[in-house]
Amino acid sequence: EGNGTGKDNVAAEVARRYCKGCTFVDAVAVPIMIHRKDLEKIAPLWLAKTLEMRRDRPNWAAAWSEATSSLGLGWTTEMFGYVFAAAELGIRHEIWNLQNAAPYDKRLTAPIIHYYERVSLSDGRSWEKKSADAASNIPWPVPPDTDLVSATTLMKLHEAYHILGPTIVSNILLVTPTSATATF
Repeated sequence: EGNGTGKDNVAAEVARRYCKGCTFVDAVAVPIMIHRKDLEKIAPLWLAKTLEMRRDRPNWAAAWSEATSSLGLGWTTEMFGYVFAAAELGIRHEIWNLQNAAPYDKRLTAPIIHYYERVSLSDGRSWEKKSADAASNIPWPVPPDTDLVSATTLMKLHEAYHILGPTIVSNILLVTPTSATATF
């Protein structure tokens, strides 16, 4: 349960409310590798837990919101839903360090980039997946003095946008900013 402050406290409060009968909660987000049989067990409860939390939003403590916590339950409900479902089913995890995360890692040392915090650039622009326009407002071009993890994150997001096209959210088409052009 951590030190009782910040993210640790928020996560413990959320677990006490939504993880029924749990004797443990592994400190993982959605796993990268999972056995198919475990996923078949977890998936239905994962969805149910995620929907339960989202439907209960009017009853969330103020500390759980994106405005007051970097944990932001709104954009992490599916991650909490997963770990609570696994815990309720007694499924444990082996944690491997297979990821880099901007802005914490400055060099690429692992095969996966996990983007969950604000990526700030030296020219004052930033990108954050929690933003309503995150799918269409990817800073481009990236300044040359940007650390490798942040630059790679933004380059891959920009590349994916141009390959896959705009994202549909709640039947609203998100459009590309006119300045978004790239050469690969």
